Amino acid sequence: MAVPQGSEDKKAVDPSPLEERPGPGRPKDPTLEARRKAQILDVAARVFAAHGFANTTVQTIANYLGVGNGTVYRYFPTKDQLFLAAVERGLQELTDEMDRVLQQPGDPLDILHEAVRTYLRFFQRRPEMAELFIQERAAFPQHHRPLYFASRYDDEKFRRHQEFYQRLLATGRIRALPFEQLFHTVGDLLYGTILTNLLSGRPADPEAQTQAIVDLILNGLLQRPDAPSPLPQQAQPVHKVACGQSAGQSALDRNGQAPPQTHSE
Repeated sequence: MAVPQGSEDKKAVDPSPLEERPGPGRPKDPTLEARRKAQILDVAARVFAAHGFANTTVQTIANYLGVGNGTVYRYFPTKDQLFLAAVERGLQELTDEMDRVLQQPGDPLDILHEAVRTYLRFFQRRPEMAELFIQERAAFPQHHRPLYFASRYDDEKFRRHQEFYQRLLATGRIRALPFEQLFHTVGDLLYGTILTNLLSGRPADPEAQTQAIVDLILNGLLQRPDAPSPLPQQAQPVHKVACGQSAGQSALDRNGQAPPQTHSE
């Protein structure tokens, strides 16, 4: 979360010296530029998350990298571009991980379970990304981007979601809901979970949260008529017997109202 202007919480982000360029006479490394850019974005994401967009300067990020701010500006001409690139990189990493899961062969319901787990594990591993998504919406409302499950009709993600939804339908085990409703609802549940984890400070438990979310999605709240009672018979609650009632009567009926009084002739 953001800290006051001028505060440098060095405990929040570990220094990460930028990889150096090869010296004179040494062959050029064609992958060095990409590695340096990725390293800058990794550090920038953690610094922005720790200090907030407004309280972070390019110089602060350069300090953590152990370079002058001119080196950072060489790759990212403005702080805005650096921040948005860090957000975009994190979102692309999430998308790549989720796509790998949804494209796996196997039972689509098992894959849905694994997709929820993958999403929650990503934000457990990269908690700074949840913070950046919040900051992006505040500082750059025009750059609103859906977090994987929401998609637009003209993008590749929409097509992949449709394909997976058809696999779910083919199992014959789910209702034929509009697939946008399914993906938007799942996305809202997951996004709400990661934000609550972040804002409440509670420890994230991807396994337990995955089980709870998937159980609610697949089984819902209503008990099926043919389903067993959630409590064993001997564990069912017993109402107190009112004075003058038989042992088979309850002081309250199932709606919480007193039953009609009967009078003996």
